[in-house]
Amino acid sequence: MEEDKSTGDLLDTAAKILIRCFGMGVVILFLWGGMIIIAGDFVFRVHGVIFPITSQQFYAIHYAGIAATKSCVTLFFLLPYISIRIVRSKSGKNS
Repeated sequence: MEEDKSTGDLLDTAAKILIRCFGMGVVILFLWGGMIIIAGDFVFRVHGVIFPITSQQFYAIHYAGIAATKSCVTLFFLLPYISIRIVRSKSGKNS
């Protein structure tokens, strides 16, 4: 199957955008996790004033949030990037 040059350029551009979004998502996850590890008690005290939750609930919420974010970043950015790269390599026009 022959691929149009503009389609190939579009796929390459989409792949570049997806890998950058994946990278930014990973950075956000590291910052989030680092904040909870390094300053978890401070963050809990700040949020504890606003929301009446226990320490266990606080950490469970953040753990679930980090897990959901990691799943979404992988599902919506990394897997489509890999799929585009596979399609481009099979078409013989991988740059």
